[in-house]
Amino acid sequence: MKNPSGQDNDHNKKPFSLREWLFGMSVDRKVFWLGLLLAIMFIAGWAVYCNIPWLSGMGECRFKQVTGLYCPGCGGTRAVRALLSGHMIGSFIYHPFVPYCVIMWLVYEGSHLLEILHVPGVKGMKFREAYAYVGIGILLCNWIIKNIMLFVINGLH
Repeated sequence: MKNPSGQDNDHNKKPFSLREWLFGMSVDRKVFWLGLLLAIMFIAGWAVYCNIPWLSGMGECRFKQVTGLYCPGCGGTRAVRALLSGHMIGSFIYHPFVPYCVIMWLVYEGSHLLEILHVPGVKGMKFREAYAYVGIGILLCNWIIKNIMLFVINGLH
């Protein structure tokens, strides 16, 4: 509401409410903010990981030591390293789930950022459960194929 001089009255404005901000936004906007938070956490974690020698030189996966099988995440660290080095194909070969997540994150976050910046004609990508199911499918297929190959290669020796 404007006063007679044409300026906004600050006392008529509703105070900022974190609860209203968090619970009043759409699922798509919540996922957008969560994605940004996860990116910041990933960057911080990667910086710590790369600067602690004993952590970056960890041995074989515990899952593989116990079961003899590759875990569903085996190759993920190598895939992230390859991706950060600019080797998209290598990243896909190590673990296709990693580039899938990065591409989906870039498209989702990018579209919402452009929408927030009011770029004409750009609407944020809608969150669909199918994206998560596709990711789980990629994860499981990768795990099954790697373990089949493990048995095939071990069977030849």
